[in-house]
Formats: sequence, structure tokens, C-alpha cells
Amino acid sequence: MSTRNIDKLDLLLSKLDKKQLADFIRKECCNSKQLQDRFLALGAGTLFKPDSAKYASRVEDLIEDYSDRHGYIEYRATFDFNRAVTRILDEADEAMENVQWEVAVAVLMGIASISEDILNSGDDSAGELGAIVSACFEKWHILCDDELLPENLKSEIFDLALSRFKGKDLEGWDWWWDWIEMAITLADTPEKQDMVVKALDAIKSNDNDDNWSAKHNAEMAQKYKLEIMSRRGSEEDQIKFMYDNVSNPDFRKRLIQIAWDKADYDEVLRLAKEGVNHDADYAGLVTDWHRWEYRVYQQIGDRDNKLKLARHFFFNGGRWGEKEFYMDSMYSVLKSLVPQNEWPSYVTSLIAETQKKKAFPRLLYIYTQEKMWSEYMDYIRKDPSIYEIDEAPNEVKKLFREEIIKLYAADVRNYFQRASSRDSYRNGVAYIRKLIRYGGSKEAEQIVIEQKSRTPRRPALIDELSKL
Repeated sequence: MSTRNIDKLDLLLSKLDKKQLADFIRKECCNSKQLQDRFLALGAGTLFKPDSAKYASRVEDLIEDYSDRHGYIEYRATFDFNRAVTRILDEADEAMENVQWEVAVAVLMGIASISEDILNSGDDSAGELGAIVSACFEKWHILCDDELLPENLKSEIFDLALSRFKGKDLEGWDWWWDWIEMAITLADTPEKQDMVVKALDAIKSNDNDDNWSAKHNAEMAQKYKLEIMSRRGSEEDQIKFMYDNVSNPDFRKRLIQIAWDKADYDEVLRLAKEGVNHDADYAGLVTDWHRWEYRVYQQIGDRDNKLKLARHFFFNGGRWGEKEFYMDSMYSVLKSLVPQNEWPSYVTSLIAETQKKKAFPRLLYIYTQEKMWSEYMDYIRKDPSIYEIDEAPNEVKKLFREEIIKLYAADVRNYFQRASSRDSYRNGVAYIRKLIRYGGSKEAEQIVIEQKSRTPRRPALIDELSKL
């Protein structure tokens, strides 16, 4: 609402008496169930006992209002639906600020109870539906962490969270684990902690289980059980628990870090090598364990094993942000470890491996690093393309200038044969400009003549060519 209208509203409210306001509210509430529900919510926690079912019903009404004739909320309507439900969630914030704990619980219980309905109500390509559920659980966690929350409500929420978790509410989504996180937060007695552990122990998976979901759930349960142990057990008990369940990759990583911090490199290697064998089907985990092996070999000066893993990482690269394991970093390591007189033959073996694996970006990287311009040009000749020529080092373009111009011009012609829109014509003109920069002015001029004389005439193409 604009500031001007708010000013008018304030002015009108100052002039109306209580009866006029009451009559207006009564009339409008009779005509609008949503307005009636929102108005009655003002009395929740004071005049009326908060009812979670009322808040669930309000959201269900919104699902119906925003759905199309097929009962489905379309992509473009999910944003407005999100805003409408968020206004209901905001009532939980207001209740917490006003220390109306029962109202806050009722709002969150109501919306949480129909979370699956929200998620399945429409097209969530933009994430608006999932964002509602995430916001609901975020407020649950804020409520559970509040030190002023009365003990009776803490117990009520604990029972609710544990019951929902055991009942597999939202299983298959990450929000299922929010229930157990809430229970752990509120498990302030040994008895409640035992109840949480019992619920987690019910989630088991055979180490040979091929079901990824079951395996993931079992590992998550172990992690939360360790969190409970950290509250009441010794560090030795926690370490023993992680060793007993070392197949859990999170535990293996923690144990490796503990061994590394103690400079127990033999244990780091043992755990990492064991991980490579155990997780052979998971490339990401295998790479994690190889990283730790590499760091140990680097630390203890084991040249041969470091060289072996550096070669592995040259071909497999590192994750975003891990420059230590990037292709260029590993190539420098290889060059520093291989004796200079052995380097040429080592490069030959690297090239053979890149060709076998069809790792062509790495092949071109080697050619560039070793200034193997003839070999680079041979690669371009086999499958010339605009992209490969543009990406080629300037040395290649200069040494084989005439051939580069000929190949580039041929591919530009092929490009125009496929082009059929103004955007594609514009790209083609950009390629002609590059051809001119490479020294192919005559070839570029001939291509322009050919394209302008094409039949039937293409006005958009002629217009773009005229901008050269």
C-alpha cells in the first residue's frame, strides 16, 4: 500500500467510532472466510485457545485459491502463494516476540502438519514451495533454542518432534532430519536422550546394502547419535564409536583429521587406504581419501607415491576452490618430481594416457606447456572448428597462419549454412571479424559477397553483414 493511502487509512480510522468499525469487520468477515480466520487469529492465546488445525485450514484454503482448474499451483503463481503463506508464518514471529508461546506452537504445528501437501501442491521449479517448509522449520529451531520457552511446551514439542520423526513425516526430504534436530535440542534429560538414541538406532542399513537412501539414512542416524554422545559421553567413547562405524565417511574424515593433528601419519594412511578400498564405487570419496594420502606423502617426502598421486590428480582434477589439486598445479608437481633427463619420455607417457582416456583438454594443455606447436596443429587438422582455433595459442596461429586462415574460413562458411536467425547471423559476423584479425581479409570479403548473394534474400543477414 502506498504511503498516501496509509495516511488516508489512518485518517479514516481516527474518525470512525467503535460501532462503525465493528459493523464493517463483522460484515467483511461474513463475506470472506480468510479475513475471518485472520481476524479471529488476533484473539488466539488471549480470548481463544490456539488451534493448530485452524492454521492448517488457512493454508489449505490458500492452496485451493492459488490452484488452477486442475487443482495445481502453476509456476507463475507459486511466488504469490509463498507470500500469502509467509504472512501466516509471520504470526509465529509476532507471537514469539509477544511471549505468546502457545500461539507460535499452534502456527508452526499447523503448517508443519501439511508440509507434504504444500510441497506437492504445484510446480516448485523456483523453489517457492520448498522455501515455505524451510522457513517453517527455521522458526521451529528458533523457538526450540529460546531459553524463555516454558518447560511444559518444551516437552510438548519434544514429543511432537520425536513422534513425527519416528512416523517418517517428510522422509525422503532433508526436513525429516529437522524433527530429530529439534528433539536433540530439547532432550535435556538422560531419559529424553535415551528416547532419541532409541529412535536413531531403529534406522539401520547393512554395510553391503545397495540402497543409497537406506545407507544415507543410517549414516545420518549415526551422526546424530554421535551428537547425543558428545553431550554425555567422554571423548574416548566418541572416538570408539566412530571407529566402530568407520564406514561412515563423515566419521572417517574426522578420525583422519584427529590422526593428522597428532602427526600420526601411519594412521592417516591406514584410514585413507582403507577408505579407497571400501568406497571404490564412489569417485568423490575415493578422491577425498587420495588427497589425504597425497598430503602424507608430501609431508614425509615419499617421492614415488607422491608422483603417482600427482599424476592421478592431473587427470582427475580438484574441486572448486582446491587449487592445490588443479590440473596446472599437479603438472608443476610432476615436472618438479621427474628428473629433467627423464621428463621427455614421461611427457610421452602422459600424452599416450590422455589419448587413451580421450582427455583432450589435458592433451592440449600438455602441448601448450611443452610448446609442441606442430602436435597442437595436428590436433586442429583432425577436427577443425571455430572454437578450437580461437582457443589455440597465438604461437600456433602465427606459425601456421595460412592454414589457420583457410580452416577458419571454411568453418565460418559452414556456420552460415546452418545460421537461420538474427542472433546466429550476429555471431557469424563476429567470426568474420576474428577471421580478419587472423589475417584473412580476402577470405572474409569473399564470405560476405557469398552471403549477400544467397537466395532467397535474407534481410536480417544482410543488415548484420552491413555492420562490418
